[in-house]
Amino acid sequence: HRVYNRATVEQLKLIRRCKRGEEAAFAELLGRYRAPIYNLCYRMTRNAEDARDLGQEVFIKVFSLLDRYDEEFAFSSWIFRIATNHCIDHLRRNRLRFLSLERDGGHDDEEDQMQIPDAGAAPDVVLQRREALERLEEVIADLPPHYRVITLLRHDQQLAYEEIAEVLGLPLGTVKARIHRARNLIQQMLRARSYEI
Repeated sequence: HRVYNRATVEQLKLIRRCKRGEEAAFAELLGRYRAPIYNLCYRMTRNAEDARDLGQEVFIKVFSLLDRYDEEFAFSSWIFRIATNHCIDHLRRNRLRFLSLERDGGHDDEEDQMQIPDAGAAPDVVLQRREALERLEEVIADLPPHYRVITLLRHDQQLAYEEIAEVLGLPLGTVKARIHRARNLIQQMLRARSYEI
């Protein structure tokens, strides 16, 4: 049985150094998480300037809340939760379009992955793959925030279902159902736009 909810000894040492106010520890923490947090913010907002601002705000919040961090849980889950909530709050504040999905999804399993053609050596295959990825990016950007973030955590950050449940504070079953619904919605949107992937 795999455990997802514990901070590593190395993480704890670094976090405790941060709590003591060591600048080098702050810089190391920032160095480790800056790229994944910026990437998540960018994929949520599709705007580089917003992503930079949100990323900075996330780290300000992380450092201000560090004393509240519970060492029983993985630090990565905690920081992703802060970033996810911050991005969703930003999207809500800016009144970006929400799509509603009334239908209920079925079960989900690990084998049910979005399939993207493998890149081969041939330039036309590489071009087709690039176009397919661009179309997929467009569709993901148009998902409602709660489906977008769960898709990005699963397929971009490659988090396990258990880790996503911890990040979002959701039951495991809800995470699986939302991922299943998001995949169905992505396929519907691709078909509606006459895209093939």
